Amino acid sequence: MKDKILIVEDNQINLDIFVEILEDDYDLRIATDGEQALDLVEDYMPDLILLDVMMPTMDGYEVCERIRSNNNLQNIKVIMVSARAMESERKKGLDSGANEYITKPFDEDILVGMVKSFMSEKTG
Repeated sequence: MKDKILIVEDNQINLDIFVEILEDDYDLRIATDGEQALDLVEDYMPDLILLDVMMPTMDGYEVCERIRSNNNLQNIKVIMVSARAMESERKKGLDSGANEYITKPFDEDILVGMVKSFMSEKTG
């Protein structure tokens, strides 16, 4: 059974990139905004969430905080992916409960390595 990843991204180009590099190795679900992500996460119970920061209606920080406030979801790994590269934004992401924060455009090898690392922590 493949490890499960929930991709939360409102930009179709970025979404296509995530799917292209991850679909062969992981079971993927997609949400295009924060509300949809929160609706999906409890039923799907992903091992990892790739979470965009800048989205309409609810940003990734709030999504992450809501996930972390739910006892059933606290073990899910969260990687925030953002165009915001300032250290203060990274700190805000980690403070909201993300396990890691990477900036766009990201290096595919780094992202894949990070995903594999989190998945091995889960199983190892």
